[in-house]
Formats: sequence, C-alpha cells, structure tokens
Amino acid sequence: MSFFSNKSEGMMGIDISSTGIKLVELASARSGFEMTAMAMIPLPRDAIVENTIIDSTAVTQALIEAVKTAKPSTRNVAFSVSGNAVIIKTISVPVADEFELETQIDFEADQHVPYDIDDVFLDFQIQGLSADDPEQMDVVLVACKREIVEDYRLVLSEAGLQAACVDCAVFALENAAELTREHGSSEGMVHLSPDEDADVHALINIGANMMNINVLIDGQTSFVRDQFYGGQNLTEEIQKEHGISYQAAEQLKSESFAEIHPDALERFYVGLTSELVRSLDFYSASNAEFPVRKLMLSGGCALIPNIAIELEQRLGIDTMILNPLQQIKVSEKKFDVEHIKRIGPMLMVSVGLALRAFDE
Repeated sequence: MSFFSNKSEGMMGIDISSTGIKLVELASARSGFEMTAMAMIPLPRDAIVENTIIDSTAVTQALIEAVKTAKPSTRNVAFSVSGNAVIIKTISVPVADEFELETQIDFEADQHVPYDIDDVFLDFQIQGLSADDPEQMDVVLVACKREIVEDYRLVLSEAGLQAACVDCAVFALENAAELTREHGSSEGMVHLSPDEDADVHALINIGANMMNINVLIDGQTSFVRDQFYGGQNLTEEIQKEHGISYQAAEQLKSESFAEIHPDALERFYVGLTSELVRSLDFYSASNAEFPVRKLMLSGGCALIPNIAIELEQRLGIDTMILNPLQQIKVSEKKFDVEHIKRIGPMLMVSVGLALRAFDE
C-alpha cells in the first residue's frame, strides 16, 4: 500500500528514523532477492522528534552520505511514515470496484479522519467481503498529514533523490516479514471461523523510540498501531541507574551490555510489556475470538540479548526474532556478510520498502 506511487525503473528503500538513515536496494536473483546496496548513517539526537523533521540540514547530509556510501543504481526512493501523523482504519463500505471506491473515498474518509481532507494524503486497500454483511466490504483506509510527507520529500529532494512511493511502516514491516521462514507467504490462505485454529500473530518492530505493531489473522492485517516506546527508554534507564551521560549510556548498551545494572533492564522490560499489553488489549477488544498466538520481533531492540525469552516469559506468548536477510543473498565481495546478517532485524522496514520496487 502506498499513498502515491510513480512506477519507475528501480527503487531503493530508505527508512528515516529518529536515530539514523537505513538504505537498502535489492535486485531480483535466481533464488529470490539479492542486496545490491546498503548503508546505515546515524543522525544527531533530536534531528527527528516523533517523526517530525527538526533539523532538515542534518537529515539531508545523512541522506547524501548514505547514497555516497551505498552507491545505489537509482535515485528513486520508497520511504515510510508512522506515528501520530498517520491514521489507519478498517472501514466497511457498500461493495464496489476499486474505480468506484476511488471516486467516493474522500466522502468515506471525511467520516473517519479527524483532519481536513485537503490537509491529508489518502489511500485505501480493499480487503474483501465483510464477514458480517455480504453487501459490505472491508477496506483499509490510510491518511497522512500532507505537511509530514512534504517535509520528507523535501529533504530527499535536497539530497538529490526522488520520492517514488510513500508507505506506512507497519505495512513495510509486513512486506519484509513475508520473506522470512517464520512468517511465510499468506497467499491463498482462507479466512477461518473463530472455532478453528486461525493463524494469528503480531509483527512488532521496536526501534529507538517507536514501536510499530501489525496483527495479522491468516495473513490479513487486522490491527495496526504505532507507539512511542523503544531503545531510547532503555538508554535513559541506564543513564539514571548508572549516573552517566546519555552518550555513555548508549555506549554501555552497545559495547558492554552485561555490565548494565539489572534494575535498569527490569524497568525497561516493565515499561515495554506494559505498552505491548495495552496494544494487545486494544486489539482484543474487537477480536477476542482471535487471540494473538505469536509475537515476531524486529527493529534495533530485537538485538537486545535474550529479549525474545524475556517477553515470552512476561507475556505468555511464543516470541521469536525475524531477520529478513536470512532469505536475501548478500555478496561477500561487496559486504561484511556476518555483520549485515547480524543486524538484519534492524533493516525490516527498509527491506520492506525496497521490495516495493517489485510490486506488480
């Protein structure tokens, strides 16, 4: 799903987050996909706050450096938006084809979007007939504030790049997850009734300060949510517990994890599980008959030692780490394969964005 898409030759995925730029370009390979370009460039703290670009110069320079490092074959970019600027809702509308729905989507959106329709980009995706009424169909409606999209397009343009596709992080996450053995392709799956063993799992991408959640029932998006909680919360707990600077706390987290005081880790996990429980409760409020059976983690926090075990024990739900690069060919001549495979969970969104180049 994209807010707008100009089909063009080649397209790379760029995940612009609060902590840095993650660039990935893929090419078709005999066995699936091959990585042809990749770069991760850090951003100064507070250059982006809650998905709002504060320091456009720093972001532009990081994009220029990412392109210089990765040397991609294209200047066309797919990027994502998330957080408070994005509204994603599943609505029911009378059965219609895509063209008919396109002519009336502004009217439908006006009933569900709390912003002036002229101030947002709109898109939709038809899910299928409603389970409750065969004369209605379920449609995923997406709206994003124009000013947010335009800010991102501007820094891309200033870096010599062309925005070819705008996506939602939760949908890019799903796109990348389909490459993994754990998630697999849901194509051809049929919707099961509540009394059958439905496949219900939650994709949870935990970054520095944003958590993207996408709950799927038999491969179909049922619930999405973005929350402001992530690795920066752990850094702040380390900072308080050890009485050190933010930068020193970041260094301790990345280089000497075993030395972190258990109380700091405990407070982080209490906060994280509380946020997850809140989201899962929101989901269950309208889908109690389809309980989440599995959590699939990605993002920078997925690299925290034993995080899957911790969350599984605290939530009582099977938990695993997703790594999209396990199924992508990475050349030993071009990349440090061991390093890239290790950080694969951090690249879920950028890989999902890069896959948009192969949409039919």
